[in-house]
Amino acid sequence: MKKRVLASFIFLTAFSTVGQARCLAQATETETKPAGRSTEHQLILRRRTVDDKKQLLPEEMLSDLRDTRLSVGQVKQQAVNLFLEATRVVVKPGDQALHFSPTTINAEMLSEKKDYMPPRKDWLVFYINTLEPIVQLLTDDIHDVDTNGRSVPPNIEAKINPLWKTWQNDVRSINRALDELQELIGPDSDTNVPIAKTALTIYNKAVELEKIRYNAYEVLSKEYVSMEQHKTSRH
Repeated sequence: MKKRVLASFIFLTAFSTVGQARCLAQATETETKPAGRSTEHQLILRRRTVDDKKQLLPEEMLSDLRDTRLSVGQVKQQAVNLFLEATRVVVKPGDQALHFSPTTINAEMLSEKKDYMPPRKDWLVFYINTLEPIVQLLTDDIHDVDTNGRSVPPNIEAKINPLWKTWQNDVRSINRALDELQELIGPDSDTNVPIAKTALTIYNKAVELEKIRYNAYEVLSKEYVSMEQHKTSRH
């Protein structure tokens, strides 16, 4: 993974609070469309176009790592939405009301013996279409690193490489799970549990991505501070 380390952490501020409004702009040469899947109404997000030299500036790297939490948070949220859609039960008089929709999910919330209501296909399509462009951008970013590489200081490379490898695997796992979801929304019955399990896989991988993002931020921040202190001490 020599010289191919950090671009995957340069995650497009396409899903920052401001960037989210811009991402639906008309198609341009720098746009990326989800490939290989045929959902009915696909979002189109524009890839970031910043030269490598600027991307590798400390303030750019740290700002992008901060903003990445928004895109990863979106992945988690859509996974929760898909899980909850697949695990709906009939509400009867006297049942306890839910004051808030769950924001986290786990395996204990799923029972293969429960009689779940059929998932509403329109909602499944909506959640998948919201999730798909984000995952596509993260996947394309990994491909960009593998194809073009990035050069970073050796002291940073040694510490980031293990995080990068895990990030790579998790993003690809989410992308595969998204393909599985696409297949599951077609049948009209017996898909509740498979959909819920696949959504849970995406959620758990997104939780791992959040931890990696935080650890990468800590590593880079400390290394940049150390490098600046070293420069100052030499003058």
